[in-house]
Order: sequence, then structure tokens, then C-alpha cells
Amino acid sequence: MPRPEVRTAASFVVPLVAGGLLCLTGCPGETPQPDKTGKAAQTDQAKPGGDHDHGHHHHAEKGPHGGALVAIGQDDAHLEIVLDAEAGTLTAYVLDGHAEKPFPIKQKNLQLAITLEHDHDEHAHDEHGHDADDEKKGDDEKRDESEPFPLMLAAVSPGEDGKAAEFSGQSDELKGAHEFEAALTSITIGDSQFKGVPFKFPEGNEHDHQH
Repeated sequence: MPRPEVRTAASFVVPLVAGGLLCLTGCPGETPQPDKTGKAAQTDQAKPGGDHDHGHHHHAEKGPHGGALVAIGQDDAHLEIVLDAEAGTLTAYVLDGHAEKPFPIKQKNLQLAITLEHDHDEHAHDEHGHDADDEKKGDDEKRDESEPFPLMLAAVSPGEDGKAAEFSGQSDELKGAHEFEAALTSITIGDSQFKGVPFKFPEGNEHDHQH
């Protein structure tokens, strides 16, 4: 006959062993899924249009003045390009990284190299309304349009510190123009200088910049 103290010890050991096995296997009907949460989080980051956009900001297609947006650097700043085709005037507004607020910079002017892509409206009219000499002249002008021409944009109403957020310039070459390619020669944002920033008008470069 077993001694009472041995039987008492056995009654404690059996539940402890069973409890240990239960902790190792989990509750009945449940399977451990340690990777599910991590995989779901990774999927959310990869979803297009999700909260994660790999460091790129999302901006409106047009700037506050209805112009084309040109990203500078990794959204360090933006230029908003507005064209008055009737007067041949081009205005560049310097905006912050979100393309929302003015971002004054200490620079006297901005220089663009512009290449016209299509004939002006007046050239199209000349093809139907003038003699052969005028048509030949129009052809010569059309060939010249394939070459870039410089346009200097001067600072508009700079502050006492020499900073301005608006730059403007005029060229008869832009009269009647609707679209063109351009490159910003140089711009300094803070301590960083950016050279040869390409863009198209009226598209801007936001789409190319984000991809």
C-alpha cells in the first residue's frame, strides 16, 4: 500500500505535467500564427495610395495660381510656372516642399533654357493667309524653335533681406505658345544648389519626380 506522502506528491506532479503540455501546444482548436501580423503590415505599406509613399509627398496637379508644378530636389521646394501666352510673360512662384505656401529664396534671378515644341497660333495662321515668302519665313522661324533660347526671370518685389518668392520675365518667343520644354539653370534652396532641373509645360515634372 503506497505511503500517504507519496500519493500526495503524485497528485501534484500529474497536473503540473499536463499544464506544461497545454502551454506548449496552445489552446485547443488554435494554431500559433507568429508571421501573420508582420505580413499584413508589409502588405499595407506596399499598397498604392496607402499611408506610406516611400518618402514622396502627394501634391495637387496644379499650384495655388493654377500653374505647372516643378519639384526641386527631393521636395526641398517647388516652382509653380504660370504662362501668359498673350503677353509672352512667364512667372515662377517659389513654393515650399508641399507646394502650398510661398518659400522666399535669396536669389536675384532665375534663368531658364526653353525649347518650344509646337508652332505658335500666329504661325499656323500665316500658313493659310500669306504668300510664299511669308511661308518661307515661317518655316525658318519654326526651325529656330527647335533650339533652346534663354529666358531670365527677375525677382519681383524682394524683401529687405534680398529674398523673393516670385520671379518673372517676358519673351516674344512665348507669345501664342501653349507648351514647351525647359530646364532651370540653377536655384539655391537653403544650403543646397540644384542645377539643370528639367520640366515640361504645362505638365511640370511632379509625375516624373515621383517615379
